[in-house]
Formats: sequence, C-alpha cells, structure tokens
Amino acid sequence: KVLVADDEIVSRRLIESSIRRWGYEVLVAKDGTEARQILLGLDPPHLAVLDWLMPGFDGVELCRQVRARKDETYTYILLLRRKKTSDDVVAGLEGGADDYISKPFEPQELKVRLRTGKRILCLLDQLTAARETLRDLAARDQLTGLWNHNSILEMLEKELARAERQGTSNGIVLADLDHFKQVNDTYGHLAGDRVLCAEAEAIRTAVRPYDVVGRFG
Repeated sequence: KVLVADDEIVSRRLIESSIRRWGYEVLVAKDGTEARQILLGLDPPHLAVLDWLMPGFDGVELCRQVRARKDETYTYILLLRRKKTSDDVVAGLEGGADDYISKPFEPQELKVRLRTGKRILCLLDQLTAARETLRDLAARDQLTGLWNHNSILEMLEKELARAERQGTSNGIVLADLDHFKQVNDTYGHLAGDRVLCAEAEAIRTAVRPYDVVGRFG
C-alpha cells in the first residue's frame, strides 16, 4: 500500500496511475493535511511518495512527524523535489526521508526506488519476526513451552500490582506430579520428558493460555 501526496493534480495522477500499473494499492492525498491524517492514522501505509512543497504540511515536516510516532510501524518515504541541491538532501534526510526522486519523474526510476523501499520493508519485517521469536523463546521453558521462572515472576508482579490498583484479588495454583522421580528412575529421563510435555499440553487445553505459567521439573 502506497500513499501518493501531491497538490499538483497532473503530477499526482501520473504517479498514481504508474504505481497502480505496477501492482500496488494506492492511497491519494491532495495536500499535506490529508497526507498527515493517513500517515498518522490507523493502519498507515508502509510506502509513501510525498511532494516536498504542499499546502498544510510540507514533505519534510511530514517526515518528522512520522518518525516521531511512538509505535514500531515504519514507513519508507520518498520525497519529490523539483530542484535537488545538497541543502535539500541534508534537510530531507535529517527530517527522516529515505530517498529522493526529481520532478518531473522518470517512471522507471520511481519503480526501482519503490522496489528498493519494498525490499527494505520486507527485511525489517523479517528482523521483527526474528526478534519476537527470540523474545518468546527466552520467556519459555525449552522443554514444555510453558512460561519460565523469570516470566512467571514478571507476570505475577504485574498481576499483583493491577489487583492492588483495582481492589481485586489473585489466585495461584501450585501443582505437582506425584512420584515423578520414579518415572525417571524406572524408564529414564527421555520418558520423563515425554510425561512432562504431555502434562503441559493437558494443562494448556484446560485453561486460558495466559493462565498457564507453570514450570515443571
């Protein structure tokens, strides 16, 4: 999904038609105010082509406001500029732009630069997914997949604080497997691990996921 923001109707329609032809979904803004509403709204586009000079907010100011967002959403921004001096480059990059393209634009140049932005966004998505996977692995017991000791303590601290604020109470269930040591001694630790995994799965199917904070072993 690509936002095209340009107050010049001919330029805007040329860019829009080209981008649609390349298979992108296009959102259109006629000035900086409309562009700001889209970029700072819910489900903002991840690619944007912004004219430098527009009524309401210019492209550089929009870059600054987008980069000031507190969420982790990243928008790759191309700035359109009739004259591209060194001062323009510095101002745009300091404002948060990712790349430039000159007006009037060359369709193939725009296509390649959008493709570059799309590739960078894909890499960012992969890095984010990898980070979340590592974070989840660090928070869980490697054998059973249940929350580990540190995660349990963090959750308990948050729940106790919330209960204190709301004037409610918490309950904690401690469970044990009777004679589990005999399983390990008789059948070996691999069999014991299978028992623990089966028990963890039984608990998961019986309670809500957030409630499963037990740790076996």
